[in-house]
Parts: sequence; structure tokens; C-alpha cells
Amino acid sequence: MNERMTRLMAGSALLWMIVGLSVAVYLEIVYAGTVHQTFSEYVHTGQGARLAGVAMLAVGFSSLAAAGALWSAGGPKSAYWLILVWGIGLAVLAIFPQEPADQALTWHGAIHRYAALAGLITLPWAGLLLSRQWPVLRPFSIASFVMLALFVATFVVPGWRAYSGITERFVLGANLGIIGVLIKRLSAVPVAAVRTGQPS
Repeated sequence: MNERMTRLMAGSALLWMIVGLSVAVYLEIVYAGTVHQTFSEYVHTGQGARLAGVAMLAVGFSSLAAAGALWSAGGPKSAYWLILVWGIGLAVLAIFPQEPADQALTWHGAIHRYAALAGLITLPWAGLLLSRQWPVLRPFSIASFVMLALFVATFVVPGWRAYSGITERFVLGANLGIIGVLIKRLSAVPVAAVRTGQPS
């Protein structure tokens, strides 16, 4: 029963990921040339106002389903909770939008910013915890932390703000890679192997 539930949750995670990525890629194509902006800033564009939140929610649901699959398989509970924070954080980002870059920080913008930071820290942390079993997660997690440091720096170092969008894309790419690996492994690895922490 646990193995069936694990595969069901992993399959759900895959479907939601496909939806989220499809919407995100569509926005990137429609608004090509605005990569200097963060993905969250698409909410202030015509189509992004409707679709940016959809992409965040879909990837958030995918991450929550992946966390559920990990729990069902008997994986490390600490990693489960960290992935849960990331997934919930994406939902929060969709509900509380970021203000335009040229405006002062708003209350909903502050919620958006700190929820994003929490999620961007916890997911690669979970990846490192799980990398003993799935070593392929380690480079994704390390890359995520490195790019996150650069992304934060673009908001601190004068003149670097124009690079926020491109560095964010690398952070998100690494994080999507982490979720993608989890979905693939949890879809194929027997539950017993996950519980025992057997490398695969």
C-alpha cells in the first residue's frame, strides 16, 4: 500500500510540475528580453498577472506531492519538513505578490520576500540531507546555495540589481532539478530502499 501511495504521489507531483513549468516557460517566451526582472515581477505584466501565480502554485503543489511521496516511502522526516516549507512558501508567493521594483517595500512584498528566502534555503538543505541516498542531489543543492548567495547580493551590492533576474533563474533551475530528481527516484525506487537509506 505504501509503495502504491508513494508512486501515486510522485505521479501527481510530476503532473503538477509539467503544468507549472509549461506556464513558466510560456511567460518566459512571451516576455523574452525581460530576464533582468525576477519571475515574481511578471505579476505586473498583462499575462503574468494571471499566470505567474498559477505557475508558482502548480510547482508548489508538485513539491508538496513530492514531500508526501517521501513521507509515504518512509524517507527522512527532516527532509520532508524542509520540502514542505518550500512548497508552502511557493503558495505564499502566489498569494502575496511582490511590489514593482521601483516602489518601496510593502507589507505583502515583505511576506513575499521572506517566504521566498525561507523556501530557497530549505529546499537545497533537504537536498543535501537526501544526497547520501541520492548523490545526484548534491551538485544541485550546492549550486542552489551558491546562486542564492549571488541572488541576495544583487539586492545589496549597488549596481547589481540588473542581474537579479538571471541569477534567480539559475537558483530556480537548481531547485527544480532537486524536485525533479526526487520525483524520478520516488517513482522508481522501492519503498524499502528509501526507508533504509540505501544509495541508488
